[in-house]
Amino acid sequence: MSSVKLRLKPTSTSIGGVLAFVICTLKVAYTNVQDDIVLLPILVMSLVSLFFLFVEPITQKLKYHDFADKRSFLCACHSSSVGLFLPPNSDIRRSRSAGFIIPNFGDVISNCVILIGGLSGAILLCLKDVGEVDEIRSWQLEVCLPIFFYSTIAISFGSTYYHWNPSNQTLVWDRLPMTVAFVSIFCYILEDYLNKGIGSYLLSPLILIGVISVLYWNWTDDLRLYALVQFLPLFVMTVLVIFYQPSRYGGAVQQGLALLLYAAAKMCEDRDYEIWTITKKTISGHSLKHILAGMASVLIATLLVGNEENNV
Repeated sequence: MSSVKLRLKPTSTSIGGVLAFVICTLKVAYTNVQDDIVLLPILVMSLVSLFFLFVEPITQKLKYHDFADKRSFLCACHSSSVGLFLPPNSDIRRSRSAGFIIPNFGDVISNCVILIGGLSGAILLCLKDVGEVDEIRSWQLEVCLPIFFYSTIAISFGSTYYHWNPSNQTLVWDRLPMTVAFVSIFCYILEDYLNKGIGSYLLSPLILIGVISVLYWNWTDDLRLYALVQFLPLFVMTVLVIFYQPSRYGGAVQQGLALLLYAAAKMCEDRDYEIWTITKKTISGHSLKHILAGMASVLIATLLVGNEENNV
């Protein structure tokens, strides 16, 4: 992303958009939620939205697609060896005759960890004996977590597609399922700690906002809304896990560790070339990001281990 630049005078379009968002969000909350204390996360969202009035549009720099690990791997399955890394600047078209080539190997293959995270959760959901649970827990298990795990599976394929040929056009298919995963686990944790029905009411509109944020960036090259969808839930979830009473359904430790892993993943993403150099060109920061994010999904999947009847 580009550096964030402030502006002294917001545009009328920005003012109108943020006011509409704040009014609609508060209306939904006051209409459907009985206890006003659960409006805290919504108020935080509204305040941060107001902050974005004074931020210049954030463009997607093309150098974002310039990742450290550019190795191409030749899968020579028909030979005695599994395969080999091609020399830099080799003629890939000529090498294809010798086997199947995986470009940008580390960033592509590391998506397997994300796939494992999504599949582990989906499988545990199918095998889980829910028993007798309340309405909120039923919604978490039957709606929210399935959306999270299946969107995580979609992320692994979308990210593989993107890293196979990095560009703004392919990046769309990486970010679309990512926003759905962000929103779904955010609503899960809202419901887990506030337990007032707020997560279930916000899930659909926030998924819509997440999808719109990606399409808006794709159409206008402005990442502000996408950045809000990505980083604000992370901040609110951290506040809930640290300062609010533990959930009646348990899993605060796994949730906290998953948030730490995702924060570490974002730091690795920003240190792509530095980690590539430190590890002597063994693994890049972006590949490590995929691994840590996949491990975070596995931790979320462990929330499904145990007897639900003991948690009600």
